[in-house]
Amino acid sequence: MLFILFMSLFKTPYIQNYEINNDTIILNVYFIEKKCGYINITNEKINALISCGIKSFKGFMLRENININYQNGNMIIINKENNKKILEMKCPMEIYEKIK
Repeated sequence: MLFILFMSLFKTPYIQNYEINNDTIILNVYFIEKKCGYINITNEKINALISCGIKSFKGFMLRENININYQNGNMIIINKENNKKILEMKCPMEIYEKIK
């Protein structure tokens, strides 16, 4: 059990797949093969709820206030005002292409 806990401390949540519901793309977030959150993206906003063990994130952002970039296999959401990372997560390029 300790070995599993130790390994999970070094794993990070990742985007495994997505769904499209009307004008919303729903990115499904997984952690060690188990769904643990989502990121809903529309043309106007992003709403996210991620609860993956000790790693969690909850946020609402207007698209006009952020940039979404892709680097080294990660989708990165950056605050335009101060250029700080809000969220960074592993994401397949084909999913990133749907949301950029």
